[in-house]
Amino acid sequence: MPYEDLRHYLRVLEEKGLLCHVKAEVDKDWEISAVCRRTFRTIAQERRPALMFDCIKGYDIPLVVGILGGSREIYATALETDQAGVWDKWARANNPVPPRLVESGPCQEVVHMGEEANLEMLPAPVWTVGQDPGPYHTPPFVISRDPETRVRNVGTYRVQVKGPRKGGMMINPRAGMRQHIQK
Repeated sequence: MPYEDLRHYLRVLEEKGLLCHVKAEVDKDWEISAVCRRTFRTIAQERRPALMFDCIKGYDIPLVVGILGGSREIYATALETDQAGVWDKWARANNPVPPRLVESGPCQEVVHMGEEANLEMLPAPVWTVGQDPGPYHTPPFVISRDPETRVRNVGTYRVQVKGPRKGGMMINPRAGMRQHIQK
C-alpha cells in the first residue's frame, strides 16, 4: 500500500533504522551541509541513514536530507520494495495505476497563497559554503503547464532562494519546463 504522506514514510524509515535525528540546534547555512557531507562521505552506503535536523536556528520545522537516495536500502524503501525488487518496480511503472481525483489530501493541510507564499519560510541551506551564491531548496518538484495544451510537467530543479517570492533555476534546454517557457 502506498505511503499515506511524508510523515508515514518517515515513520517507516525510522522503524527500519534508516533515519537519524540530529537533535542539536544547527545553523542552516554552516552546519547542515557539513553534517551531510561528513555523513555521506564517511559512512558506508550500506549503513548510511537519512538525516532529520530537528532544531534549525530561526525555523520551527525540521529538514530531512537523503530520504530518497541516501542509500540503496532507503531508495528501495521509498519504492516500497527491497533492493532486489527495485528493477521490477520500475518495470511495473510502465503500467501505472490510473489517477483518482479527491477533494482534499495531506498536501493541502498547509497552503500559502499570494503575499503569504514565501520561499524563505522553509530552511534552504547554503550547500557549498563559499561557492554557492546563496541558499538552495534541493531538489524541489517544480510544476509547469504548457500554455497551449495545458499538459502539466513536474520536474526536479535546484531552486536558489533569491527572496520571499523569487527563485532562480537552471533549466536544461531539453527539459519540459523550458519548452513551456519558450511558448
